Amino acid sequence: MLWEDVHSLNKSSKMKKTAAVFLLAMILAIMYFITYTRNTESYDQEAPKLKIADYITHKNNPPKEVKFDPSDAKKYEKLIRPYTIAHDKNCVLTIPDNFMGFGDLPLRIPDRKELESLSVDVITCLYHRYVTTIQIFCGLKDRAGEVKRNGWYVCGDPAYSPKQNCIVFLSNKAFPEQTFSDDMKSRYKCRVYNTPLSSNHTLQSWIEQTNNTQGTVDVLTLSINSTSELKIIDKMVRDDSIKKVRQLLLELHFDPKTTDAEVYIQLLERLRMLYSIGLRITWFDQLIHCATNKFNKCYAVYFIQPDLRDKSKGVAKVDLPSIDNIRKLNGNQIADLYFSYIETTQFFCQHILRIGRITDGGWNVCHDQMLKMKSPCIVYSFGVFNDLSFDDEVAATYNCKVYAFDPTTPFDTHQHGPRVWFSRIGLGDSYRKFQAGYVAPLTQIRAKLNHQSEPIAILKADIEGAEWSSVPNMINTHQLEDVSQLYLEFHGDGNTANQLILLKMIHDAGFRIFWYHINPACTFNKSLLRRSRCQEVYFMNTKFKAKNS
Repeated sequence: MLWEDVHSLNKSSKMKKTAAVFLLAMILAIMYFITYTRNTESYDQEAPKLKIADYITHKNNPPKEVKFDPSDAKKYEKLIRPYTIAHDKNCVLTIPDNFMGFGDLPLRIPDRKELESLSVDVITCLYHRYVTTIQIFCGLKDRAGEVKRNGWYVCGDPAYSPKQNCIVFLSNKAFPEQTFSDDMKSRYKCRVYNTPLSSNHTLQSWIEQTNNTQGTVDVLTLSINSTSELKIIDKMVRDDSIKKVRQLLLELHFDPKTTDAEVYIQLLERLRMLYSIGLRITWFDQLIHCATNKFNKCYAVYFIQPDLRDKSKGVAKVDLPSIDNIRKLNGNQIADLYFSYIETTQFFCQHILRIGRITDGGWNVCHDQMLKMKSPCIVYSFGVFNDLSFDDEVAATYNCKVYAFDPTTPFDTHQHGPRVWFSRIGLGDSYRKFQAGYVAPLTQIRAKLNHQSEPIAILKADIEGAEWSSVPNMINTHQLEDVSQLYLEFHGDGNTANQLILLKMIHDAGFRIFWYHINPACTFNKSLLRRSRCQEVYFMNTKFKAKNS
């Protein structure tokens, strides 16, 4: 019978649970049963609201060691891409609880005196987590310029979107901004100026030299790669010119291998200053070319100034028409609506953690929601090929039991790790042979693993186009109702009715987008550099039953 080795391993593991582990799981379940409110449908408000109650981590209840016979895994280790999980890569255990906050300050930066009393590890973690934590909601992150490198995201919500005759200052030296400049001129009808900043050429002086009668700058790009350049931020804060900037697009370049505690403290001080004058982080990008095994060498951090928003406007909303009306649209209309929809977030998650490789192979997890799940949680990971970095790390971070699937691998069904099982099978709309293994509907896979009534914390699928047939099957058979987070990589041009209809089905099933990632390896062509044939889209199930968490 298919997967009987994995099934027996799972069954044996259940039989060996001790009373102590059961009691621990019950305690964690009660602790994680914390309700918080999210307004995911009220798009006419300034932003969806979020309450983070008690910020719970596994540091107070670490998972017990699981006995694991690695003999089967060792047979296949040369066929699997090696990955070493860096200790507390996302700083879940390192940052003390008293620095965790709520609202538009989910992570607090202390003053210098308190920073100097902290360990190097805590100081380092505060920086890397602060620049990757979202403080305020923006629905539409509009990519201007190229996806691969030479571009930025602009908050396109009506409350913040640049209007005709908008002002853009280009003060970034990290990459050429010509394509970004061209997009801002053609798309938003902005006036764009090259405004290098220094001690002699300040932001205020550029505002005066460019005859900026409106007195505000709609978008300012800036890159900082040394402590001496931090004086640029000091000057903008001292003369209040930064308060005239609606959107600050900031790249920070500091290699963790050479950045010491004092430099991190200086960086944190400037980030604290930006917060104090009203700028809030609305998005971030862990730039792939800066990836390391643990922390990034550089980040793009996106700020907006709520005090300068158009208070008569709200957040972006993209409505999908009925299925009958979708079928009446032409290919270009479908593609425009498809990309607009998947690039507009609808659900506010503040703590986004990259689990697995920072480059291709990792996935972005809504940490807020994972801390509400019962432990041990269950994760289904479809489409791994030879990379199980996400699977290994999500198991270690959240004490999850992870079931990985792929019918195309050179290795067979086996237990890969203490909490990770692999099966050579994939998702499909029917059971059939496929390459080295089989594909089957999710309902059949869950039945084989005795998971029919078990909630799934994360279901991830990167299945090279099979999503278009397998996901409708999952929805029609009600298999996604008890899935909390759904991660899909969509493959295609987004210009066929069935592709847009699937997004409509996912929406109607209660799933809302909280994150998306454009795969730079799959961009369309030279005329459509901001679109990609491969889009990672991250959904939260707003109908997820309370009994499951």
